[in-house]
Parts: sequence; structure tokens; C-alpha cells
Amino acid sequence: MQFSDSKNEGRQPIAVGILEAGNRAGIAGVGASNELEYEFVLARIGFGKTQWILLFISGLLTLGSMATQTSVGIMAIASQCEFGMSQGEKGIMMAACVTGIFLSTYFWGYASDAIGRRSVLFYGMLATNLLQLISMFITNIWAFNVVNLLMGVSLGGVSAAIYAYLGEFNTDKHRAVVINYSTMFVSIAAIYMPATCWLVLSADWSLHISDSFVFRPWRLIILFNLLPGLIGALLLYPFPESPKLLLAQDKEYEAIAALEWICKFNCGRSLGSVLENDTDFKLKPEQIGDDDLRSGGGGVCGILVSIWRATVPLFHKPHCINFILSIVSVFGMFLTSAGMQIWYPEIVNRSSGENAGNSSSVCEILEASFEKQRLNATTVDAEICDDSITTKTYVDNMIVGCAFLVGFAIQGALLNPLGRKNVLLAALAIGTLSGILLHFVVNTQVVLVLFCLYILMPGLSISIMCGAMVDLVPTHLRAKAVSVGLSMGRLGVIVASNMIGVMLEPYCNTTFAILTASILICGFLVHFLPI
Repeated sequence: MQFSDSKNEGRQPIAVGILEAGNRAGIAGVGASNELEYEFVLARIGFGKTQWILLFISGLLTLGSMATQTSVGIMAIASQCEFGMSQGEKGIMMAACVTGIFLSTYFWGYASDAIGRRSVLFYGMLATNLLQLISMFITNIWAFNVVNLLMGVSLGGVSAAIYAYLGEFNTDKHRAVVINYSTMFVSIAAIYMPATCWLVLSADWSLHISDSFVFRPWRLIILFNLLPGLIGALLLYPFPESPKLLLAQDKEYEAIAALEWICKFNCGRSLGSVLENDTDFKLKPEQIGDDDLRSGGGGVCGILVSIWRATVPLFHKPHCINFILSIVSVFGMFLTSAGMQIWYPEIVNRSSGENAGNSSSVCEILEASFEKQRLNATTVDAEICDDSITTKTYVDNMIVGCAFLVGFAIQGALLNPLGRKNVLLAALAIGTLSGILLHFVVNTQVVLVLFCLYILMPGLSISIMCGAMVDLVPTHLRAKAVSVGLSMGRLGVIVASNMIGVMLEPYCNTTFAILTASILICGFLVHFLPI
């Protein structure tokens, strides 16, 4: 499937014959006297079908990526009997994909400057889809985790390139708004994931493919996870590389061919007719990323050296103190919000079992559930393993997703009148208070509200902190600052996932206390930031 102008009978992807397309545009040459800014040409073309469809593609890729990362919380419950997992092994399973993203995102961010944003997005998502198909038929938990780790590595390319690619197809006027709408698909994924899991796991069936392999419903969740990304990748196929990146790579003819494609798709006519009297022009060169990227030598080692050289200035004066405070804050926010969100299905599922009631706190209910599980394991006639999931588990997780959508809308309305720091401190204070109250509150409805706030408040604070990091460092360090911050955040998810897996059963109250303390520390650090 591809998009093209109705008059274009060739209907070939932009990747084919791109030099020919540049020559066919007939509007660039060495002797051209008029040098135009890329932003100016893009503004003359206007916001149209290219940008709308690319926003939709970006949303689908984000949806597929987030569903893959978060659905593992429910799959861990549904597959625990089949894989024979302990709580600690569940933590490893939940952290595998995020670990791959953590290890690869920063590398892919640099590689996308050299390889191309579209290529990283397209092939990264296809590789992810292939690994997802393979994981549907794996019967060993450690092999499953290895494939999920590799899946995270390929998803790291999607995470690294998606916003740069989307942003470079939009002018400054529309860029921030478009990226904001794209990030809202993270909230949509938080609704899509439990909804599809509910649909799939509500049916009780199994296919006996062989003596050693039974295909059970939870494996279909992986298929639902890959569909948005696969559709997004197919829609992305006919799109050109970012013209801004092509200019940065000194590929002016290819950049003009890409702009010609955008113009014909948006306006139905050639770039020359849209520019009218400015047809004899050259595009002003662009610079994306660092010159150090090419100075470190060839191969992987050269790129790693370049990454090191480019990152070190963030830890030198005058940025060092503020940057360290920022990344530690992001680490703590991810630790509590994303870490708890991954484990939330397990907590709700155990809390809504037979021992659940209105006269016990969350940890008291969880301790009773773990005790019942231990008794079952030592009783011959009792059911040893229970992998059933209650309806409340799906509903409560969908409520958290809806809360994020509403939260982003409210936060956007409050940022300008109240100020960024005040909104951050208020959100972290509410999150801390919610964590403290979870130790004592016994009413089911109030506990749900507190859990929503406990996950939501530090989660909403992440986007504000990323914006703050951009303002705390110079322009040439901003992309790297956000990349390091998000990498630290994903490290927080890895730590939280494994920590909760090991500590939730024997030390439930201590686990919640550590996560709550991390939010409080984040608020303390934010207080000292000049934002």
C-alpha cells in the first residue's frame, strides 16, 4: 500500500528512483541564486494529508510499542502456570523488553542520524513484529525472556526515531502540538491493552498442537500487540526519508524529491507550482546531531566513542548539578509510576480474590493471597496453580488508562497559569500522600482512586521533567539530555519490576514505602531545580 498523487501513474515508493525524482522536480541546481530555508518551503506546502497520516502512523507505532511493554503484566498472570514462574521470575519477564529498550535507545538515536529515521522506524518495527510472532510459540520461559529482550532492542529504534521523524515533517508552528497528540497514544495504549486482554482471555479454550505445546488464549495477546505496529509500518512504507535529515547528510536532490512527494500528496500539484516565482532555488543546508558522530571513526566502536564524547559535557559545569538532579528525578518517577503500572494487574488480581474485603488494607489482602497460594502448594487435593484473572483486573487497568487521558488534559490547562514547578511539586505531593494512605485505607473504591493517583501523578510529571531538561541545557545538548533522562527512566522501570517481584510477597509494606519515598525524594530534588 502506498500514497501518491492521482496523476502519478508510476505509483512507485519514494525509495525507488529518488535521484530521478529529484531531477524530475527540475527546481534545484548548482547555479541557483536563491537559497531557501527548509522551514519556509514546508510552510509554503502547508499542513495536509502527509502530516495527518504521519501523525496517525506515529500513534500506531506508539500504541504497538507501549502495548508490547505493558501487556506483559497481564500475560505474566495468564502464563504463570504454563511457565511455572515464581514472583521473582515474573519480575524478570516484565523487565526483559524494557531492558532491551534501555540498552539500545541511545545507540539508535545516533544511528538514526546516519542510517535514516524512516529506515530505523520501518525495519525496527518489522523486526519487532517478527520477534513477536516467534514468541507466540515459545514454551521455555528463559527463551521467551531472551526473545523479549531482543524485541526491546528493536523497539529501541522506534523509540529513538519516532518523534524526530514526525517533528521534521512539521513546521515550528505545528511541531509541538503534533508531538503532543502523538504522545497521547501512550494513554490510549493503557486502555487498549487491558481491553484486548479482556476480550482474548474471557474465552476458555486451548489448541493441543503437540504433546509438549498447547496454544492457550494468552498467546493471542501478542498478536493484538503487533497489529497496530504492523499496520503503522505498512502505512509508513511509501513515505520518504525526512527531508531535513537528507539536507543534513548533504543529499539536496533527495531532499527536494522528498519535498516534491509531500507537495504532490498534500496539494495535488508540483513543488514548482506551489513556490511560484521561487522555482530557481537551493535549499539551505541543515545540521542535525553532532559533528562528533562522524569523527569517532567507523563501526560500532566509533559510534560508541562519539556517544561518549557528546554526552560528557552534560556532566561538566555549568550543567552538571541541574542535569544530575533532573535524571535522578526522572529515574524516581519511572520507578514508581511505570514500575507499579506493570505490576498493577497482579496486585489487583490478587486483591480481588476470595480474601478481598472492605476491612483490610492492600498489603493485608496480598499477604492473605500469598498465604493461600503457599497452602495450596503443600496440599495434595487443592488446586496448586491458579492463573485466572478477575474482571476487576481489566476494568481497573482501563480506568488507570482513562485517568491518564484526563490527567494530560488537566495538566495542559494548569501549566501556564500555575507554572511548571508548582504543577510538578503538587503532583508529586499528591502521589506521595496517595502512597502513604495505601498503607491504611480499606475501602475498595478509595483504594482504586489512590492507586490511580499513585501511578498517575509521577507519570504525568515525567513529561514536564523532560520539557524542563530541554530548558536546563544548551540547544546542542538538548536531544542528548532527554535521551539520557529517558534511559535513566527505563532503568528505573527495570529496577522497580525486579524489586517488586522479589519484595512484594515477603515485604509488601516495605515495597510500597520505598516507592513512596522515591516520589518524595523527587519532589525534594525538583524544589532545587531552576525551572
